[in-house]
Amino acid sequence: MRRKAIKVLLIVIAIIISGGAITLYILGKPAKVNTDKKLNGVSDELCSVLYYASLTANSHNTQSWKVKLDVREQRIRISIDAERTLEFVDPEYREIYISLGCYIEALAFAFDAYGYDTMVEYADFSDTHNEIAMVSYCRRENAEINSRQLETIKRRHTDKRSYNTDRINPEVIIQLLKDIDGIYCYETGTTEFEYLKNGTMEAITKQSAEAEYRKELNQWMRFSNTEVEQKKDGISAEMIGLNGIIKAFYYLTTNHKNAENDTFATQGIETAEKQTENCSAFFVITGEDTITDWIEAGRKTQAFWYRCVENNISIQPLSAMLEVIPYSEEIQNELGVTESVQMILRAGYINDYGENVGVRRNLKDYITVINGD
Repeated sequence: MRRKAIKVLLIVIAIIISGGAITLYILGKPAKVNTDKKLNGVSDELCSVLYYASLTANSHNTQSWKVKLDVREQRIRISIDAERTLEFVDPEYREIYISLGCYIEALAFAFDAYGYDTMVEYADFSDTHNEIAMVSYCRRENAEINSRQLETIKRRHTDKRSYNTDRINPEVIIQLLKDIDGIYCYETGTTEFEYLKNGTMEAITKQSAEAEYRKELNQWMRFSNTEVEQKKDGISAEMIGLNGIIKAFYYLTTNHKNAENDTFATQGIETAEKQTENCSAFFVITGEDTITDWIEAGRKTQAFWYRCVENNISIQPLSAMLEVIPYSEEIQNELGVTESVQMILRAGYINDYGENVGVRRNLKDYITVINGD
């Protein structure tokens, strides 16, 4: 009888363990975001261009752009979505304009891959919350699709994992910076690198103590595959470098209720410390403090990032020093650069480069079509 009871108990334990393993497996699986890439009255090719453009860099993956597509006139008007801004960390919309600059550059890059020429015209910024730019496009004769460029778009992503600390080949750095003004490279071991590393950690620590910062970040965090798949925006586990069983435990132990507490903030600080300790260099992108220059800084960032992808160099923007006083007021003088610092990019090599996880909204959610076919 005793043996039978022990046998039953072992079976129950095995079932529990098996059930737990299955749960962890399910939670650790990648989210399946089914982005609807169709627009009524728009060709499949043009829809593909617009989808690829959406895979651009942007703050918190807010995807803060609105698009008006005039098919007949072959024009795209781009505006800010005021409901997708970061009022606490970005009250002047500097980062939003940079994000939309990234989107404009990605759009031009995607059009080019499909054999189109583009022309960008900036709007009158007297009303800064409306249209920011118009992109005209025209197909080249006998143009062919550039699959290599499309692969670059798909591979580009923010990589928040630890990188190798191997130095980037000097010839590669020259290639990355060629013909792009206002970008500086500070490699590990330099005074500037240490300043940026320490300043980033101090700024993140100060920022993380702010209740409003935690609240705003929480709005864009995603704590389940279901939430990711439904909202199609924000920061998923994969986007912070978590996969498999680690991702499963993250989703089991973290939610919107506890994401604003001290424990979550401390974990974020510890993660940032690992990130800044494990990289090869910081790239700094500079520009003047006007709306046009912010957009240009975004375009410059995206173009530079594509070059990094082609050289298997991972990138992560680190914005805390640009969002927190006194660092935001001191950084230009401390680095000795001639223009304001607009972006700080952590860079380095990683064994498994990865690709964009494709957490993007349906095209029809932000694109209005005029004069469709």
